Amino acid sequence: MSWNDFFIKNSKLVNHIYNQLKTTNYTPPIENIFGIFKHMSLEEVKVVMIGDQPYQSASDVCDIAFGTNNPETPSLLKHIFENMEKTVASFNRPMTNHLDRWLKDGIFLCNFCFTRPTYGSTPPHYHLLWEPFTNNLVQYISNHHSVIFILFGSRAKSLRKSINEIKSVVIEAPHPIYNYKEFKNSNCFRKAREYAGNIGFILNW
Repeated sequence: MSWNDFFIKNSKLVNHIYNQLKTTNYTPPIENIFGIFKHMSLEEVKVVMIGDQPYQSASDVCDIAFGTNNPETPSLLKHIFENMEKTVASFNRPMTNHLDRWLKDGIFLCNFCFTRPTYGSTPPHYHLLWEPFTNNLVQYISNHHSVIFILFGSRAKSLRKSINEIKSVVIEAPHPIYNYKEFKNSNCFRKAREYAGNIGFILNW
C-alpha cells in the first residue's frame, strides 16, 4: 500500500474533482491541492489532523492544511498554538508557520475539503465534492496501520464512520475558529500525546 496505490484506486474520483474545479476559481492553486502527500510516505504517518477547508487568503494558503508560508500567524494556527501552550507540557513551538517539523515527525495535515472557492462564502453543498475522497483517504490510512486522528469540527467528525478504530485512535475537538470558546478549553493535543505513548511513539508537539 502507498499513496500511489491510493490515487490509482481513486483515479475516477480525482478526475471528477478536477473536472468540477475547472468551472470555478479556488484556492490553493492546483499544484498545491495534494501537497501534503509529497511530504511523507504512508508508512511515515503517525497523526492525522483534519480541519474544514483551506485558508481563503492567498497570502496564507500553501501546500498543507493549517500551515502557511506567511510569517504572520493566521488566527486558526494562532489558536492552535495557544491551546498547546496551555495544555501540553514542554510545548515546543515550530520554528516556522509552515510546520516543517510536524511534517518530519509524521503529522499529516489536511482538511475535509482540499480546496475552497476564492469568492465570498463557501456554498452550502461544496463539501459534497470532497466528501467521498476524504472518507476514502481516512479509511485507507486507518486500515494500513495504527494512527491518531484529530478531527476538528462537525464536518471532520463525520469522517469517523470511515476510520478503522480497531487499529486507530480518534480524538474529536471543536473547530479552532468556528467554536473557539470550546476549543480553547480542549485537551485534544495533550490526549494525542498520551495516546502516542500507548501506541509506542513520542509525539513532540
